[in-house]
Amino acid sequence: MARILIVYDSRTGNTEKLAYAVANGVRRVSGVEVILKKARDVTPEDVAGADAYAFGSPSHFGIMSGEILTMFTNIYPHRHTLAGKPACIFTTGAGSQVIALENIERILGTFNPKWIKPGIAVEGAPKEKDIEQAEELGEKLAKAALSK
Repeated sequence: MARILIVYDSRTGNTEKLAYAVANGVRRVSGVEVILKKARDVTPEDVAGADAYAFGSPSHFGIMSGEILTMFTNIYPHRHTLAGKPACIFTTGAGSQVIALENIERILGTFNPKWIKPGIAVEGAPKEKDIEQAEELGEKLAKAALSK
C-alpha cells in the first residue's frame, strides 16, 4: 500500500480545506493510505515512510509560512528519502499565492522530487471549483505513487 503524506499550515482554515480536498482525491484511488499532518508535527520519519507528498501553505507576503519553511529546514538533512518520489504543492492567499507556490517549488526542488504539476494557488477561501481541482490533484498524486 502506498502512503501519501499531506503536510500543511493554515491560519484561517483556507489551506486546511485544500489539504482535506487533496486527501479526498487521494482516497478515490484504491491501494493508498493518506496521512494529514500540520507542518509543525512532521518528523523525518514521516517523510522517510511516505511514497508521495503534497505540501500546502498560506502565502505570507509572497512566501510560504514560517511553519512550512521550518519543516523544510528540519527535513533537509533527510532529503534523500524524498528524492524521486511524487510531490505537489498548493497555496492560498490574498493575491500573492502564485509567488508563494513558486517559492515552495524552488525549495522543494532541492529535494529532487518527481513533480506532479500544476500545483494549485487559490485566492481567498476555496470555492467549489478549487475543491474539485484539489481533489483531482490528490487523485493524480495517488496514481503517481502507485506507478513508481
